[in-house]
Amino acid sequence: MKKQFIMTFILCLSLYSNAAMPKSQSAKDSARTNVNSIAKMIKVVQPDLDKVNRNRIAYSLYMTTKKYNVDPKIMIAIIGTESDFRNNKVSTTGDLSMAQINTTVWNKEFERMGLDKLNPKRLKKDENYALSKMAEILTILKSRHGKKDNQWFARYHSHTKKYKNLYSVKVEKRLRMIASAENSFTR
Repeated sequence: MKKQFIMTFILCLSLYSNAAMPKSQSAKDSARTNVNSIAKMIKVVQPDLDKVNRNRIAYSLYMTTKKYNVDPKIMIAIIGTESDFRNNKVSTTGDLSMAQINTTVWNKEFERMGLDKLNPKRLKKDENYALSKMAEILTILKSRHGKKDNQWFARYHSHTKKYKNLYSVKVEKRLRMIASAENSFTR
């Protein structure tokens, strides 16, 4: 009971102190904190990525995940699985960019949905565009499959059960890496 009271008191105090701060300062600090947290997650999954690139990608991921309401951990785990954060990567199946988007598959789907087709040249050259399209695809997949499939994100790679399950294992490994390191982020 005493512990619960203390936790409630601390929560209320933190809410009060945030409310008393100027909104612009609070939003800026929050964004900086989130970008730093995302950069740390990227470092866990891809420790060889230099700090400048890691921070640039972290900022792009922050802006993208905020816009599309996608969990950055999922995007980081998928990017780590797909491309090791290399935007110039092209797979043997023609998947492009850091996000490894298959334009043949997704252009058909985007056309069916009345969305603009993907621009392959832009995917390869513009990280922000690639991450934005990745988040858009993940949003589509989550809305279609998230309620009945807790591994909905594995459909990013394949809808075939066998390949989806193999892919899910790889992504979940990176999600566990991020989760285990997150405890040290908050210390």
